[in-house]
Formats: sequence, structure tokens, C-alpha cells
Amino acid sequence: MNNNRLPMSTGMEWLRQSCRIMAKAPLAIFGVLGIYILLLFIANIPGEYLKIPYAGILISSIVTPFSALAFAGCGRELTQGRIPTAIGCYAEGFKNPAVRNKLILLGLIYGLCVIVINFIVQALSAPAIEQWKAVNGVYDTASILSHLPWAGLIVGSVLYVTLLGVTCFSPMLIAWRGMPMAKAFFFSLIVCFRILGPIVTLGLLLFIMATGGAVVCSSLGGFGEMLVIIWALFITALSYGSLYPMWRSVFEPDTRPIS
Repeated sequence: MNNNRLPMSTGMEWLRQSCRIMAKAPLAIFGVLGIYILLLFIANIPGEYLKIPYAGILISSIVTPFSALAFAGCGRELTQGRIPTAIGCYAEGFKNPAVRNKLILLGLIYGLCVIVINFIVQALSAPAIEQWKAVNGVYDTASILSHLPWAGLIVGSVLYVTLLGVTCFSPMLIAWRGMPMAKAFFFSLIVCFRILGPIVTLGLLLFIMATGGAVVCSSLGGFGEMLVIIWALFITALSYGSLYPMWRSVFEPDTRPIS
């Protein structure tokens, strides 16, 4: 494990490595993304048709750790000289029953935390939102701006960012390092705080690419909306593709980067 703090420019290298993963294994990366989207769609069906509150969030959250492990697995397979496949990368989380059960529990914990954060944000935001005034069924912009739910926004952002830090590397730590779940949560959060600078750099780069690409695509006329969707899928794959470069720079620093 690399105990040194990484410079902010490392975020650019993560993005380059993600581009190389996509260039070398496009079918695997976009295959994993396609399976992920399909599973999320299926996971939301019970909640939609049975009208069970938050069922979609809980079931969708179970899918997320397996998908994160699959995305990271694409990069790991390439560094080990193998051509990854979407099915093979997804199957990695199911091979070991102990790992599979921990990933399912991880997903449920993540989903429950999202629901709790949502309740907290709603409770903190309610007093400000009650001050918004509606004119002819449309909320007045001035009343919204003068009563922004800052408490809900700030507390919710801090809690959700912390949750992302806790779960960012946890699937890989559980599957590849055999860590107990609590220890994986702790290590994932500590590592994310240590590499916060590069993470911010990566996030800004992805945001600039996503926004700039969407503006360009939407200005192209008739096919603009379709191009925006395609561009959004590309950016999503690119962001998830950076999981293994992030993992490698901290937990496998001696592994050769993908060239």
C-alpha cells in the first residue's frame, strides 16, 4: 500500500488510465455499464409496481458493489495480461459465497444510509421550503433564493460524501484483500481522505468534459438530444473506469500502469 500522499495531478493520470482501459477493452467497459443499467432498471420494477417505498433504492444498492467491482476488474484484468469480458468481471463478485454475501450486505447498508440521509435532508430543509411562495402553481424564484435550505444542503452533502468515501474502495478490499466489512469501510474512508486532492481534480475534469460535451452536442440540432445521452453514457463509463487506476495507485503501486 502506498502511504505517501498523492499530488493533485494524479487525478489527470487516473483519467488517462481510464481512457486507456476504455480503448483496450471497450466491449468489457460498456458491457459492464449496460448490465449495470439493466440491473438498475430491473431493481426498480418491484418498487414501481408494488408501490413499496424505498424498495427501489434498497434493491438497486445491492447491485452497486458488484458493479463497482466489475468496473475495477476490467482494469485489473488488463494489467494481468488478460482480455476482460463483462460477464467475467461481474462473475468475480459471485464466485466466493463469503465475498458475495458481504457485497450484498454492503449494498443494503449503503441503501439504508442513503434513505436515512434523505430523511435528514428533508427534515432540515422543510422549514426553508415552507417559506417558498407559489404564484399560479409556480414557485416564485425570489422566495426560493431568499429561503434556500442551506442546512439540508450542507449536512446532506457532508453525509453523502462521507458515505461515498466509506464505500468507494470497500468492494475491492473485501473481494481482493479479504478484509472484514468494518475494516474495509475504515480503510476506504481513510484512503479517500488521503487522496482527496486527486479525487477533486478527477471530479473537476469529468465535470468539465461532461458539461462541455453536453453543450456541444445539444447545439447540433435534431440529433442533439441523442448525442447528449450517448455522451452521458461515455462520461459515466469513463468515471467508473477510473476506479482501478485509483485503486492501483494506492493499493498496488508496484503494478505497471496500463500502456
